Amino acid sequence: MADNLPSSEQAGWLEKSGLLHIFRIVGLALQPTKLGLALATLVLTFIFGSALDIVASVGDGVDGNAIDRFVMAKKLGQAYEAQAGDYGIFEAWREHAERCVFGLMGSSVPGSSVAEGTPLGDYFATHASRQPLRNLTGIAYGVWWMIECHTVFFVVLAIGALFLWGLGGGAICRAAAVQFAQDEKTTFSSAVRYAREFLVGGFVLAPCIPLVFALIVAILLTLSGVLLRIPFFGDLVGGLLFVVSLVGGFIIAVLLIGLLAGGSLMWPAVAAEGQDAYDAFARSLSYAFSKPWKTAIYAIIALVYASLSWVFINLFTYFALATTRAIVGFGTSWWTRVAGEDGANKLELLWPFSGPSALYAWPQWSQLNWWEYMSAFIIGVYVLLIVGLMFSFLVSFYFSASTVIYFLLRRDVDKIDLEEIYMEEIVTDDLEL
Repeated sequence: MADNLPSSEQAGWLEKSGLLHIFRIVGLALQPTKLGLALATLVLTFIFGSALDIVASVGDGVDGNAIDRFVMAKKLGQAYEAQAGDYGIFEAWREHAERCVFGLMGSSVPGSSVAEGTPLGDYFATHASRQPLRNLTGIAYGVWWMIECHTVFFVVLAIGALFLWGLGGGAICRAAAVQFAQDEKTTFSSAVRYAREFLVGGFVLAPCIPLVFALIVAILLTLSGVLLRIPFFGDLVGGLLFVVSLVGGFIIAVLLIGLLAGGSLMWPAVAAEGQDAYDAFARSLSYAFSKPWKTAIYAIIALVYASLSWVFINLFTYFALATTRAIVGFGTSWWTRVAGEDGANKLELLWPFSGPSALYAWPQWSQLNWWEYMSAFIIGVYVLLIVGLMFSFLVSFYFSASTVIYFLLRRDVDKIDLEEIYMEEIVTDDLEL
């Protein structure tokens, strides 16, 4: 008994720390239902954003480096001047956000671990070249650029994305919550049905509540500033009531910091408790402010874990696709025509491929015969689906990690068992065997 005491104490400490549960996130994220939900939501978001680009780019588009120039202008205190280009607004923002996310994910990987100049070395150097804080601020700058320079476009995109991700992200959180708490795998249809039931009153309104409250307080503060413009009376009353303005500023700061710290917990709260948006808002802020250090530690551990998992999955996908391309390409090089001065075989023409960071690129259509367009298109669809699933892992990991962290903080703050979760009347077919 005495010999088993240290190991049992160690296991108890790991259980209380939450580390054992954090390490379950990859298994939760790789579940096919969540990957499918993430892929479907990504595709729908891309279609929606691209459609807005078509509508908004009837005249001129934007410069592909518009956000980088916007960031530089803000840092130098200069006025930003928009330039026409060939990019859509959503396209420019998406590529900027993608670079920032990859930089954030790769910032924990040492670039010196692989020789420079090799495909793997270039991969690590590219994704580890920026610091985490710089990438986080880069993501914020991208949103700021869209709000300031393309306000109407941002409002339409934000509303559409909120509903799309409220449905898709809410369904992923629900599937993760059921699997984490009950060790049951929810089907695609069951998760979507739950998210649809709580879509407007839960998943959509929850992140809007702190923003609406902050906007209301900001309007009141603006009115107090108008009051100060009135001679004598405004100076007297506005000066006496300025303490109320200070309280209002404090409230706005709490709401915005709470949104940043606990915003990722709102949808898991709806998914786990089956409550409305206000309950999710109150719980997320309560947990984040009650256990700020634990919330930060959980988030950092999850980020590092996601980074390492992403590197492995990205390189595994690269290896699988490179193997497929090399073997099939060897077959096409035997008897297929050699097109182009570089001596590329047919598969190389149909499927451009340069490394882990560029698993697919559009072929040079001018080098293809009309009947080769069909095979190039079909191959592209297949490869892009695989690449899409790779990106879907990041989405699934984020929502699964948020759900696990919510359960751990709920246990720490409210002393609620990890197994407790709101369950509907379940149809037998809704659970995967």
